[in-house]
Amino acid sequence: QDFVLTIQSLGVTQHLRGFATNVAGYQGLGMMCPTYDYCLNHAHPEDPCCADPCGLTDEWDPSQNEHNYALHLHKAMSEGIPGFVPHIIIDTGRNGIADERSQCKNWCNIRGAGVGLFATTETADPDVIDAYFWLKTPGESDGCTGTLPSGAQCPRFDADCASTDSLGSAAGEPRAPEAGQWFDYQIKQLAANSRFM
Repeated sequence: QDFVLTIQSLGVTQHLRGFATNVAGYQGLGMMCPTYDYCLNHAHPEDPCCADPCGLTDEWDPSQNEHNYALHLHKAMSEGIPGFVPHIIIDTGRNGIADERSQCKNWCNIRGAGVGLFATTETADPDVIDAYFWLKTPGESDGCTGTLPSGAQCPRFDADCASTDSLGSAAGEPRAPEAGQWFDYQIKQLAANSRFM
């Protein structure tokens, strides 16, 4: 609701086609449900579209995968802002594996991640989702470990890049470079774990 009010208050919807979601993220596509809130309160636990590796529906979040988030965003904006019917592009550059994180709040250079779907306009619901696209280049680091590959200290270290899910936090792994720099170890893992279809 707050996001709808913020977008409405900007007065820019006549210039917007829609939104990009999961940018640089690891949230899995999942399967699209009939409605965005179909899985709330564990209403349909047997339905594959309600798979919820992050436990988000337990927190009253109906958007437990990117497809259902797109449905939710589309519905909320369309109903909250007259005349605005947004379309969504979902970043699939690193979300090929849906349940690789021990804690879904972890976001930095996730170990076990895989590249997701190739860029395409063939989506689960073309009336809502325009395309799947690799918006952040797979292989670009999310952020550095405390010690850079060179052995120097990272000047912009974020403690989230030392999570137990982050590459470079385990013994024997190379340290991660600064955000945006090429991380060869990561791209090899993303490729090895890819789910292009």
